[in-house]
Amino acid sequence: KIVPAVVQKVSQKGEVFEIHTNTDNFEARAVIFALGMKPRKMNISGENEFVGKGVSYCATCDAMFFRRKEVVVVGGGDAAATAAIHLSEFASKVTLLYKDELTAEPSWVEEMEKNPKIEIKCCSKVVGVKGTHKVESIIYENSEKIEELAVEGVFIEIGSTPGVMIAKELGVATDEQSYIVVDQTQATNVENVYAAGDVTTGSNKFRQIITAVAEGAVAAGSVYKKLKLTKK
Repeated sequence: KIVPAVVQKVSQKGEVFEIHTNTDNFEARAVIFALGMKPRKMNISGENEFVGKGVSYCATCDAMFFRRKEVVVVGGGDAAATAAIHLSEFASKVTLLYKDELTAEPSWVEEMEKNPKIEIKCCSKVVGVKGTHKVESIIYENSEKIEELAVEGVFIEIGSTPGVMIAKELGVATDEQSYIVVDQTQATNVENVYAAGDVTTGSNKFRQIITAVAEGAVAAGSVYKKLKLTKK
């Protein structure tokens, strides 16, 4: 059964887990955390205000909404480079701003440099997003100068972090990078709590759809076996 809801907290009373959501509460004998990754935010003025109004963390999801518009991509890694290339298929111009070092794969950098719709600006630190009802410009520092660039879209591609807060509140252990530590059965350090997907240390941290699905299957199988053995 699939229930559309936002999980707010998971607590434990004896052998029973209580899942608190925005619509109802549920009880379970086992829990699988498949929390995924959360985009890393810049924490600059206007960022939260304009999410969905020009600020995006997913070029694949939102590029089509910026046809014939000028946009900015913030970041210097592979995610930023591939986002810029993808956006160039829709936007009239893409400006890539990165702060310190362009760490994207050389092949991606070469493709961007050859693309007449993409402009790369080094040593640029975005400090704010401006607009009224939607994004109209970004403010950034370049060579100690404050500059403003008129754009309608800001794509923030500076990495992501595991969404583990709910799991940690339950006592689930994470590694130094905040990934949930699991064994070969996808079990965590908390009895009857499992985890799967990008949020875990499993699959040698090889984050692909196929590995996430595989971990989910392993976790589900482990839960089934465990509950079947302990069924009263």
